Amino acid sequence: MALVIALLVAVPYLAKDANGPFSRANPDRVLNAGWTALLAWSAALALVMRRRWPVPTLILAVTMGVSTIAVAGEPGPTTLPIMVALGSLVLTTNPKVARVGILCTAVVLTGAVLVADPARWYHAVSTPVWVALPIAIAAAIRNRRDYLAEVEERARRAEASKEEEARRQVAEERIRIARELHDVLAHNIAVINIQSGVAAHLIDQDPGQAKQALWHINDASHAVLSELRVTLDILRQDGEQVAPTTAIPGLDQVDELTEAVRAAGLELRTSITGDVSVVPPEAGLVTYRVLQEALTNVLKHARARTVDVCLYVGEGELKVEVHDDGVGSAGGPPHLGHGRIGMRERVHALGGVIQDGPAESGYRVLATVPIGRRSDSWAEEAR
Repeated sequence: MALVIALLVAVPYLAKDANGPFSRANPDRVLNAGWTALLAWSAALALVMRRRWPVPTLILAVTMGVSTIAVAGEPGPTTLPIMVALGSLVLTTNPKVARVGILCTAVVLTGAVLVADPARWYHAVSTPVWVALPIAIAAAIRNRRDYLAEVEERARRAEASKEEEARRQVAEERIRIARELHDVLAHNIAVINIQSGVAAHLIDQDPGQAKQALWHINDASHAVLSELRVTLDILRQDGEQVAPTTAIPGLDQVDELTEAVRAAGLELRTSITGDVSVVPPEAGLVTYRVLQEALTNVLKHARARTVDVCLYVGEGELKVEVHDDGVGSAGGPPHLGHGRIGMRERVHALGGVIQDGPAESGYRVLATVPIGRRSDSWAEEAR
């Protein structure tokens, strides 16, 4: 590259017509032409190290230019190497160094032209112009490179963000599926467990009561199989999902839920205040799941005899309270298992609050769900 530039800048300069200032008729000027060509070649060869050492390259090129001005009165063939060195300086160094180099180049060359031949002031005026030309070109090239690098970085970040979002959605989907399966299975399996124990205990003493317990087992197993079938059908769907073939659980199925608990031997008292028909489906589903999990925990852990369930539908909110007389107050801090985590996640998804823990007697769960607006998470919760 440097040799090509040397030929481009020096040979045409030496090949001027015989009547020019470097004609053979004037030996002094021929000698000056030789020095000028040598300086131009030196400036061009200095460009070999322009990428690695741009500042020393510019210094050498400007030095050759000043020497050429001293010999010929103008930078002549060293102009192109100086311009290339300036462009390399702008492209390879930080803006502060580039500004200093540009300013020093313009001042030194302009001063050298004025000192060498004040009559050629027009050369001094034109010097800043051709000094600015490579700077503008190099700045445009640098801006283009920066733009392309920024576009590539944005594409890389977008791809990484897309992969991260996909991983996050997969994780959320796994949690949602686990929560849904827990809600579907836990309550009915708990009922089956209790009723099977009752049946085994009474099979000899009271076959009729044992038979009744077996029928409750049959009903609970049928319910869990139906809900499990719906859940698995949704998970197996490809593409656009269709609506489930069975109704989404809600407050209209509370009676069935409480009857299963009564069948397990608990005394359950239910109180409903307000019009449950105004409750949106999403809030009804969350309330049903909270009530289902709370009653399941009563069956599994509380060793309670009575349970009070209170539903209150007020202005803009729905409250559900489950209070038993079991061992909650003496059993120590409750374990934060998947069921309690699921209750909190469902209630918080609708912007509600939930409190659960030992009470003065037994254990108490109290959840408040807003019903004034539809939740954006309804589509996920209803699946």
